[in-house]
Amino acid sequence: MVAAFEHMVENVNESIHQAEEALAPTVDEMVHNAQQLAREIYNLTQEEAESLGATLRRDMQKANQVLNQQSKELRDWLSFDLALVEDRFIEMIAQAADKSWLDFRAFGNEDHQASLYRSGEVCNAGSFSCTHCDEVLRLTSTAQIPPCAACGGKEFYRISN
Repeated sequence: MVAAFEHMVENVNESIHQAEEALAPTVDEMVHNAQQLAREIYNLTQEEAESLGATLRRDMQKANQVLNQQSKELRDWLSFDLALVEDRFIEMIAQAADKSWLDFRAFGNEDHQASLYRSGEVCNAGSFSCTHCDEVLRLTSTAQIPPCAACGGKEFYRISN
């Protein structure tokens, strides 16, 4: 699942830069195309591909929000040393979150529940706070979110310092 998610991020990044600006597909179309490709390559079910696609959309929206609202660099959003993250990954997320290439209007009304991260979901690197006990979980690479080490909680919010 992690490899499939990373491949989807790469595929969306490539789609952004290959499409001409006037003919560029929408974010939903790019994610849908990445889902279909990941299904074929990684033999995912439709449900698994849709789950990864939703996670990808959420992470792209969150990156866009943080970059635009706080005018901080991607390293602040990730909130830990950039040396822990591959340069290639940082570059892809920063490019995917670039407002000049994407139309994020569809993401403007995201439901509060959609911003929750749950144990078992595949997620990009970053810092997360347990909704039950506020314990901080730090992921240094794309991985499945484990239950909270302190209380066993299963829901987290991304921390964007």
